Amino acid sequence: MGSAKAKRMERLVYVLEHASTWIPASTLAKTVGTTERSIRNYVAEINEAGAIRIESSRQGYRVFRTRIAKNKLESSTNAVGCQASSLTPAHFDTAEQRAITVISQLANASTPLSVYDLSSSLFIGESTLASSVMPLVRKIVERFNLSCETHDFKTSLVGREQDKRKLLGHIAMRHSHGYFSSTQTLKEMFPDFDIEGILAKLVEICQRSGLFLNDYALNNLLVHVLVIIVRLTSKNELSERDDLIDANAMLECLAQRDEILRCASRIAEFFENEFGCSIPNIDYQQVILLIALSVEPYSYDELSYDKLSTLMDQSFLDTVQAISCDTCTRYDIPHFDEALLLQLTLHMYNAYQRAIYHVSYPNPLAAQIKQEHAPIYDMAVYFAHRFSLELDIAIGENEIAFIAFHIGAWLERISTPDDTATCIVIVESYHDFARQLVSDLKHALGDEINIIGVMNCSGYLANLPEADIVITTIDVPISHGCKVLIGPILTKQNLRKIRSNLSDVLDEKRMRSARLFLQRVLRPELFARNVELGENPGSYIDFLGQRCISLGLADEAYLRDVHLREKISSTAFTDCLAIPHSINGYSEHSFIAVIHNDAPIPWGRHNVHFVFLIGIAKNEMGLFRDALDLIIELFSSVDNTMRLLQTDDFSDFVRTFARGIA
Repeated sequence: MGSAKAKRMERLVYVLEHASTWIPASTLAKTVGTTERSIRNYVAEINEAGAIRIESSRQGYRVFRTRIAKNKLESSTNAVGCQASSLTPAHFDTAEQRAITVISQLANASTPLSVYDLSSSLFIGESTLASSVMPLVRKIVERFNLSCETHDFKTSLVGREQDKRKLLGHIAMRHSHGYFSSTQTLKEMFPDFDIEGILAKLVEICQRSGLFLNDYALNNLLVHVLVIIVRLTSKNELSERDDLIDANAMLECLAQRDEILRCASRIAEFFENEFGCSIPNIDYQQVILLIALSVEPYSYDELSYDKLSTLMDQSFLDTVQAISCDTCTRYDIPHFDEALLLQLTLHMYNAYQRAIYHVSYPNPLAAQIKQEHAPIYDMAVYFAHRFSLELDIAIGENEIAFIAFHIGAWLERISTPDDTATCIVIVESYHDFARQLVSDLKHALGDEINIIGVMNCSGYLANLPEADIVITTIDVPISHGCKVLIGPILTKQNLRKIRSNLSDVLDEKRMRSARLFLQRVLRPELFARNVELGENPGSYIDFLGQRCISLGLADEAYLRDVHLREKISSTAFTDCLAIPHSINGYSEHSFIAVIHNDAPIPWGRHNVHFVFLIGIAKNEMGLFRDALDLIIELFSSVDNTMRLLQTDDFSDFVRTFARGIA
């Protein structure tokens, strides 16, 4: 089965499994990017394979949900991640898995491999290997300046040893989701090696070295050192012609020089004892470089500006602080406190060093952060873009995701919803208890509440005043707002209860404002159906952008800024939706311009059916984060996405959109 068909079948299974209702064939065809006839054929093929069962009716299709069917589905497709390139009764085998298997075999082979042996090892024919697998193999290896050459039905991987190592490290790390989760991949890539034993020894060496490495850095270091060891034992040494960096020169300016060299020396000693030969000097230099760029000079809990000033000059510190300040101003969030500034400064210093030496380690959660925390990821994109301009370096999506880690964790820690909640306090008059309770509430909650009334039970029931939250010492029925029942004496437990409810109330107030904003900025003249402009996302951005410019909502500079944001990181946050927007500028007026296409639009790694060009006026930037959250949440639901796909005109779309974000 070809890879295009495989991806369509994967999408079909995913959509049906995550939908709670019947889905019409026409909607599935739009979502998958094929015809209704093909949908029928795919369903028949899936049902014939027997891994899952799809029911059909006049209403459309749905997965037959029994305990057995559900267990079969989870074991065969892993629910979300299947990319079926061949259906068998047992499982979906993916085109990507086949390509990775071929790459591993080619990289580990000392001579060209027969195409017949390769296809046999994958249980496919030679024609399928040539038409479906090898194009993906070439696409992957080209990113590492490598190529596949075939002569007389024999294929080999051609290129520098340094690039082959980068490729193998990338494969090992790509699907990891945390500490040491690359182990299984490495076992499959290098079946002749005791992977777990080697990794365990490397961990022990690193832990005894006295160096501080976070889990992501340690995992990356171990995988790449392991790749070096495996390649050397296969007699694949680096060439003097490879464009390599002299690690000794770099070490001269590092305070942990001795510890780094000690760690590298122990790794070399282990290699010699285990495999009976020494690491060539040119490879040893690479081990040193990897260790040096994986080390944190200080743990975050002992940071201070005095310590940072020994690592970097004042201009670097000032640059990070200035970018941090601008980020907070642009996104209308509280300014970073000293703890976060120290963490970010150290992280960006390490990121700068990695960029200079062209060494990076992947963030396995990058895609998840981008989809589930889109506003925070967008802040990180802005921060990284400004940093890359100031320091004249390239910052990739893995580094952006690490920046989002820092910002997101800090926002979660300090978050107190914006604005204040109106509050009624119901308390019976008894000596000075009422006055003391109100005084304690004001002192504890500060600017978070605005007490607009204090009354007894009878007074409240007689007037039923409106407020966001009613704090009461009596279990009285209320007509408006959120009721919080507490004792007459304000305890810590009472305060926790009030704060929890208050947070929900203020969050809902903010979201209500964001919902009203979204409904206000959607306009019929900015809605388009089935616009066919080819496969370049920029064409669709220009189409919507020119409409907005003609209406005086934005200018050409704003449109250029949107293209810049898209160039830095794709704005396809979900499988069905792209949200292009600016990175630096603001629009003259806020707007959302929409394209809704039945045929999918290729957009980065996704195929989207909706394009939302968002423009935010400067005075409304504070609404951007919540508005983006609402949109992403809406399109993260398969049911809501299916309903939106079935809309055909602006009024139908707006009605469905409003119902979805309500």
